[in-house]
Amino acid sequence: MMIDNYEEGEDFAEEKSKSQIKKEMLELTALGEKLAKLNEQQWQTLPISNTLLHALREIPKIGHHTGLKRQIKYLGKLLRNEDVEGIEQQLVINNQQHTLEVQREKLCEHWRERLLEEGDEAAFELLQVAPNLERQHLRQLVRNATKEKSLKKPPKYQRELFRYLRDFAEFQDS
Repeated sequence: MMIDNYEEGEDFAEEKSKSQIKKEMLELTALGEKLAKLNEQQWQTLPISNTLLHALREIPKIGHHTGLKRQIKYLGKLLRNEDVEGIEQQLVINNQQHTLEVQREKLCEHWRERLLEEGDEAAFELLQVAPNLERQHLRQLVRNATKEKSLKKPPKYQRELFRYLRDFAEFQDS
């Protein structure tokens, strides 16, 4: 006679197989490795515990390959008690912000080059898409940067023009 220890209707789906547990641990370890590649400022934006933050801060101090692998596995272990979805969502947000910053910098570089090549014509167009810029200051920076470029001097004013565009330009549909 066989004795059934399970009540009828009990859900067996709650039990995880060894392979499922191992797969989840590998995913957590991979996330730990991804976190280890970030810098301190990026860690501060993540919803992580102080214990995990301390473990992440130890990574740069570890020099040996074996020690680093061990620390990554430890991060995976600590991640079991963390809000993994929240961390992953914040990583996606951080990545999107970084992408937007890169696009903005490329746009500023593009406008700087156009301003140096085309002069007032490009300045007029730029003021149409970024009306918050001061026309007089912009033209002065362009004039100084163009003069500097023609004299083959170090790009002091070109950098200043780029900084001005990056810091003050609020681009509209460009």
